Amino acid sequence: MINPTFKAMRIYQWVKNTLLFLPILMAHQFTNVDLFAKVIWAIISFSLCASSVYVLNDIMDIESDRSHPTKKNRPFASGTLSLKTGVVLIVVLFSISITVSILTLPTAFLKILIIYMIITTAYSSVLKKIVLIDAIVLGGLYTLRITAGSIATDIEISAWLLAFSMFFFLSLAFMKRYADLVLMKKNEHNKIAGRGYHIDDLGFVQKLGITSGFIAMLVLAFYINSARVIELYKSPTFIWFALPILLYWLMRMWVVANRGEMYDDPILYAIRDKKTYIVMASLLIIMLLASTVDALTFYGLKILQ
Repeated sequence: MINPTFKAMRIYQWVKNTLLFLPILMAHQFTNVDLFAKVIWAIISFSLCASSVYVLNDIMDIESDRSHPTKKNRPFASGTLSLKTGVVLIVVLFSISITVSILTLPTAFLKILIIYMIITTAYSSVLKKIVLIDAIVLGGLYTLRITAGSIATDIEISAWLLAFSMFFFLSLAFMKRYADLVLMKKNEHNKIAGRGYHIDDLGFVQKLGITSGFIAMLVLAFYINSARVIELYKSPTFIWFALPILLYWLMRMWVVANRGEMYDDPILYAIRDKKTYIVMASLLIIMLLASTVDALTFYGLKILQ
């Protein structure tokens, strides 16, 4: 049985903050101990801040969660934790997050942390109720994590990468709403409680999400041909193999959502999905080949032209 406090903190959601590693991975600085340590501290600070917002969100959503098929089991909605406990938890988590940031990371990171807190608080109170805006904000928050990793390590990231992130995670945000709508339809509800979406929006949300995914792949294609990639990789051509693999993963996730088999956040589904790890391993191998193998070897063998 998971401790109600840990459940309210949604520690399983901390996996999203591994996106802060992306800048040092893309810059091939993952063996730099100092930068690696900074990212670890940044993830700890960001995760604690995120947990404080999750608790705030659950408190504000307590009534709508009680009418939701699965969210009714959350600690505050079910009455396992009191609202007073929730308020104390918010203060403690956010205070520790700020302290870690001040003591271990650049001042600019603290600014990003505060921006994240402001946006997520606005999302919890108002923005999540506005159709389309909610998904755009969610996609932006994922991209903000990558920016936070960049600031923590002082590593510049490509505008192409940020654009890819925005559209890729926008697709996942719409997928989350689509999965909620499918669940509501199964339970014969007409709308998502506390959100602005109706069952009639089902097809429209699906189209927006899939389109966003394809745009992300197009941006990735442009990124592969950018000057930055040519500087970083010995054989950038290898990275083209990552595109169909990533496209397969994203479209498969949409198939799962369409079948009504996604009962929670797409990221959480992916964590439990064995094929996700196969895709991740394949992408890692491709990136290692692109980084270490000299393209001239393959040109001589006429494998890559």
